[in-house]
Amino acid sequence: MLPLHIFYKKIMMKRYILLLLLSLLQISLYATSKHLSADSLVAIGYNYYKEERYMDALEVLGKAMDFADRTNNEKAFMEALSIIGNTYILFEDYDQALRYYTICLEKAQTNRNYFMASKLKCNMLQCYAMLGKQKEAEDCYKSIGTLHMGDANANRFYTYLNQAMLSMARKYYKGAVFFHTQAMKYAIAHGMPRVYAAAEMGQIGSMYEENGDMEQAEKWYLKCKDYAEKGHCAGPLTSACERLASLYRKQGKNDLSVQYNKLFVQYSDSFFQQKEFNSKRSLISNYEKQLSDRRISLLQNKNTMLIWVVAVIATLLLVLIFLFVYIYKVNRKLVYTQRLLIKKHQEHSHQLEVQNEIFASIENTQMENTGKERVDTDTASAELSVVQESVTADGQDGELLTKKQADMLLMSIAHVMEDSATICNPDFSLSALAQMVNSNTKYVSWVINKSYGKNFKTYLNEYRIRTASQWLANGDMLGAMTIAGIAERVGYKSPASFHQAFKKIYGMTPAAYVKLTKEKQTDF
Repeated sequence: MLPLHIFYKKIMMKRYILLLLLSLLQISLYATSKHLSADSLVAIGYNYYKEERYMDALEVLGKAMDFADRTNNEKAFMEALSIIGNTYILFEDYDQALRYYTICLEKAQTNRNYFMASKLKCNMLQCYAMLGKQKEAEDCYKSIGTLHMGDANANRFYTYLNQAMLSMARKYYKGAVFFHTQAMKYAIAHGMPRVYAAAEMGQIGSMYEENGDMEQAEKWYLKCKDYAEKGHCAGPLTSACERLASLYRKQGKNDLSVQYNKLFVQYSDSFFQQKEFNSKRSLISNYEKQLSDRRISLLQNKNTMLIWVVAVIATLLLVLIFLFVYIYKVNRKLVYTQRLLIKKHQEHSHQLEVQNEIFASIENTQMENTGKERVDTDTASAELSVVQESVTADGQDGELLTKKQADMLLMSIAHVMEDSATICNPDFSLSALAQMVNSNTKYVSWVINKSYGKNFKTYLNEYRIRTASQWLANGDMLGAMTIAGIAERVGYKSPASFHQAFKKIYGMTPAAYVKLTKEKQTDF
C-alpha cells in the first residue's frame, strides 16, 4: 500500500494533466470557432449570391472579409473577395471587379491555390475583354496556362470562353461568335446551369451588333431573353432587355425601344436594386477602410517599437544596421498602404459620381415612362408636414419620413452637395442646405444620419476634403495656390481646422498627401 503523501501527489499530478488537456482543448476550439465564423459568413453570402439576393450578399461578404482578415483566415478572405468581384461583374463595374480579383489572385498564388487562381484569371480575362484592353487580355490569356477548374466540363467550357474573350479583345468578332457558340452548345449539352448558356447567347448577340449585323444581333438578344426568363437568370435577362432597347432605339423603332426599356428598368430594380447598390458599395468601402486602418496601425506600432529597440542597442553597430534596414522596409510598406488608401478614396469619389448619374438616369426613365413619379415641391412639403404631425406627444420620434420621402430628400441633398461652389462657401450650413432642398434642419439632419451613419458636420467635411484632395493632386492648381489658400477656398476659416479634418479622413497631413500623389504618378 502506497504512503498517503505519495498517493496524494499522484492524484494532484493527474489533476494538473487533466486541467492542461482541457485548457489546450478550449484554446483549439476557440481558434477553430473563429475560422468557422468567417467560413459560415462566406457560405451565407454565397447562398445569397446564388439566390440573386445581391444586396444581401454584398453586406454579408463585406463582414466575412473583415472577420477573415481579423482571424487570418486566408481561404475565407479569398472566397469573399472573389464573390464580391463576381457581383461587380453583374453590375458591369469591371474596373472594380478587377481590383478585387487582383488582390485575391496575389493571395491565391502565395498560398498555391491553383483552383482559385484559374477561376480568377478567367474572370479577369473577361473584364479586360469587356473593357477593350487587348494587351492586358492577351497577357492574362498567356498566364492562364493549364486550367484547374475542378472538373472536365468546366475546363472545356472555360477553354471556349477564354478563346472567345481573347477574340473579343482583339475585335475579331467572327472568331468570338464561333467560340461563344461552342461554349453555349457545350453548356447546354452537358447540363450546366442555364445562366452559362444564357450569358453566351447575349454575348453572341453583342458580337453581331459590334460587327454591324443588327438582324442577327436582334435574333440572339431575343433568344437570350426567352431562355433567361425560363431559367430565371437575372443577369442575362436584364442585359438582353437593355441591349434590345438600345438596338431598337438605333433603328428608330421607338415603341419597341420603350417597351424593352421598361422591362430593363423593371428587372433592374427587381434583381439588382440599383438604389440600394450605392449604400452597399459604401459599406464594403468602409470594411476596406477598416482593414487599411488596422494594417497601418500595426505597421506604425512596429515602426515605433523598432525605433525604441534601435535607441536601446545603438552601441551594437551590426545590429543597428540590421534594424535600420528593417525599419526602412516597414516604412516602405506603410507608404505603400497609404498610397493604396489614396487610390481607394479617389476611386470611391469617381464611383459615387458615376453611381449618382446612373441613379438619376433610372429615376428620369421611370418618370418619363410611367408619368407617375413627378412630385413637385408643394406636394413634398405637404407630405413632410403630415409626417411632422405624426410625431408622438411624449417626444419619442419614430421614422420621421417614409422611404419614398427620404429617397427624394436624399437625392436633393446629393445634388446640392455635388456643387463644390456651394459647399465650399464658409457660410454654408445645415440650415442653408435645408432651405436649398425645401425642407427643414430636422429632416435633413435625420436623413443624413439615417442613410450614412454620420452627422451633417462630418458629412460636409468629407465633401470639402474630397474637393481639396482633388485640387492638391492637381499640379497646376497647387502651383497657383498654397495649401492654406486651398483650405480657405474649400470653406475652412483656419488652416489648423483644415489640417485636422484632412488628417482625420486621409490619415496624413495635406503636405504628405501632395508628396505621395506626386510619387504615385510614377509608381502606379
